[in-house]
Amino acid sequence: MRLAVLAIALALAGCTSRSYSDDEYQRLMRSAPGAAQPSRIVARESEMLRAVQDEGRFSASLEFAGSGAKVLSASGERLAAEYVPGLDDSERVAAWSPGLVWMSCDGDFAVSQGRFQNAAGDVGSYLTAWQRARDGDYEWLHNAAALDDPQPPREANSAVSDPNAIVVEGLESIDGNVSDCTAPTSAAPPVAENLATTNSPDGTLSWRWGYSGSARIFRLYALTGGEWSLVLDERWPSDLRATATQ
Repeated sequence: MRLAVLAIALALAGCTSRSYSDDEYQRLMRSAPGAAQPSRIVARESEMLRAVQDEGRFSASLEFAGSGAKVLSASGERLAAEYVPGLDDSERVAAWSPGLVWMSCDGDFAVSQGRFQNAAGDVGSYLTAWQRARDGDYEWLHNAAALDDPQPPREANSAVSDPNAIVVEGLESIDGNVSDCTAPTSAAPPVAENLATTNSPDGTLSWRWGYSGSARIFRLYALTGGEWSLVLDERWPSDLRATATQ
């Protein structure tokens, strides 16, 4: 089932740039239909961004991390609790906004993909995997991000003028998707060598992530139309090969 988040589409129609307050953003997103609501992931990301900006440190994102959460960094897979506090907050505090969300049929697992801008004004892409906790809130499990290389012209990167706003650049909608709830008619997604596998317990969402050569890889499979489909295939540079040869 493919869900277009119509409230956001209508709000952004004809706009190339618009800043929304946290409250306004969440009001718009609450209209998404269905038991599994991708809009809840967008609202959770908005809440996490507000915490990071209000506290002025990127480590505030750990308040939203699940037990054993990991970061797929350019220098290797790291436990978030060890890696994030060591980041330079003066460089890392950023604005971000999801543009795509995929959610398991039962709504317990999800993956979001979007764009971010760091304090220096550089832009890039990120993805985050989420799990619903016992209290009903979502906690992030895996995160990876990379700056665009090359960077687009700086004048094309809108500055984050309001630190308490969510900035959506050039999006006409947020693409929210829920996996099929029927049994698959095709074989399970392939297990790739050297990549870790995570499956949603309901068997409708599966991702592969890790390192291959000098690349960070994240592949997301979702059950659509009764078959497994590769719906995300992200590949970003890593420096693991260079480190190994030194």
